[in-house]
Amino acid sequence: MLTLNINIDNLIHNARLLRSKTTAKLCAVVKANAYGHGIQIADYLNDYVDCYAVSSGDEAISLRQYTSKPILVLCPSEDVGDDNVIYSAMNELDLIHKQICIKINSGMNRLGILPEEYAAFEQKCKKSGAHIDSIYTHFSDVDNAHIQFKRFAEIKTPYRRHACASNFLHLDARFHLDMVRCGLALYGYGYPELKPVMSASTQVYSVIEVKKGEKIGYSLQADTDMKVAVLGAGYADSVRRSKQKFYINGKVCNTVGNICMDMCLVNVTDLDVKRGDKAEFLSKNICGEAVANENNTIVYEILTSFGSRCRRIYE
Repeated sequence: MLTLNINIDNLIHNARLLRSKTTAKLCAVVKANAYGHGIQIADYLNDYVDCYAVSSGDEAISLRQYTSKPILVLCPSEDVGDDNVIYSAMNELDLIHKQICIKINSGMNRLGILPEEYAAFEQKCKKSGAHIDSIYTHFSDVDNAHIQFKRFAEIKTPYRRHACASNFLHLDARFHLDMVRCGLALYGYGYPELKPVMSASTQVYSVIEVKKGEKIGYSLQADTDMKVAVLGAGYADSVRRSKQKFYINGKVCNTVGNICMDMCLVNVTDLDVKRGDKAEFLSKNICGEAVANENNTIVYEILTSFGSRCRRIYE
């Protein structure tokens, strides 16, 4: 099992830094269990953000235990009966909600109504009795942001507008509009001044001397004599079955053999390692981007893959 240490000082540092970059309101995106950090981090963020965003009604229910601030549900979802929850509206079916935020498809082509459909849709919203909180869009990438922003900005509306995720904060302040949705940057990635909030580690279960020709875990045969440390984390803890690296006693060590469900094995030949030693999977010695690069993916996927059995410690 991996232990996830959540550094609250770093979380607050990041929130304050993001606040300093804009005069717009800040919406903390805490979907997917706060990008793997645990939805309870809202307990520590309430003094630094104006509202929150989640993916579903179920996530809104979980979040409500930790905040009284407004919650924006980003994807189509059922009504949870909370008057301070604001639902994304993209068609007539969404107008059953009391409070809505109209999603505009300005060019990402994922969700939302087209800009030219807005005026008619606004009238339907008013006739339905739904309260319109704001309208928003989402940029696909930096290159397309200027084109999307132009389309979005041309919409005539009296309501609040928001378009930027935190990775677009470096754009001119006019892009920030009334609110910025802070996701990955809140957790320490995207700008050099940010501090990663999460570290992940496990312990050495045992150390074994393996002879050339002997098996190492599932399916692998040792091609030389080696010393192997058995670690208490496997693919059920998001340690992928491809080759991984752990930082143990001052050295980066590679896994050997196939990753098991609950354990993995690393080559610690010529390294002084014993049972109980700490093995870092994600830390200042092995950063999230490095882990993502090793797995040909993005840091978002690494962070959100830590499951419920990983122990989270808030410090």
